[in-house]
Amino acid sequence: MKTLPTSEFKILLLIIRRTTGMVDRNDNTKRVQRAWMSQKLFKMCCNLSGRAVSTGIDYLVKKGLIEVTDFNGNILDTPKQRRGKLRLYFASRLRLDSKESPKKKNKACELNCNNPVTPVHTIKLTEIKPSCDMITQGVKRLSDTERYQEIQQKIANTAHQRTD
Repeated sequence: MKTLPTSEFKILLLIIRRTTGMVDRNDNTKRVQRAWMSQKLFKMCCNLSGRAVSTGIDYLVKKGLIEVTDFNGNILDTPKQRRGKLRLYFASRLRLDSKESPKKKNKACELNCNNPVTPVHTIKLTEIKPSCDMITQGVKRLSDTERYQEIQQKIANTAHQRTD
C-alpha cells in the first residue's frame, strides 16, 4: 500500500470502506463482501476524474488488491470486460481472516518494502481544555434567559437591601 499512487489509494480506501467497513444488512455478525459502486460515486467521493477512476481500478485489479465482478459474480479482469456493464461490484482482496494463526502472519511491511517509512518524532498528546460547563471552579456559561433572570434577581436583592 505504501507504493500506491494517491488516486489508487483513494479508490482502494473507498472500496474497503464500502465493503469491510459496512455491516451486512441481512446478517449483523458479518461484513459486506462485495458492493455495487458507480463511477460517479468514485468521482464524487475520491474527487477524481473519470479517467483517473478507470485507470486506478485497472491498476488495482492488475495488482490483485481488488476484485471486480458483475451481477452474477463473474470476475471482470480487463477493462474490455468491464466496459458497458450496468453494474460493477467491487470487493477488496485485503480481507481480515480471524481463522489464521498468528504464526502464519507475514512480517511487518517495513521489512519487506523497498522504501520503508522512516520513524519520525512522536507527538506529545495534550488534553483538550474542558468546556466551561464542566469546570467546577470558575465561570459557568449561562443562556440568555438564565443571565437575564440572574440580573433581575440581583436588582431585586439590592432594592430589597436599600429598603431595609
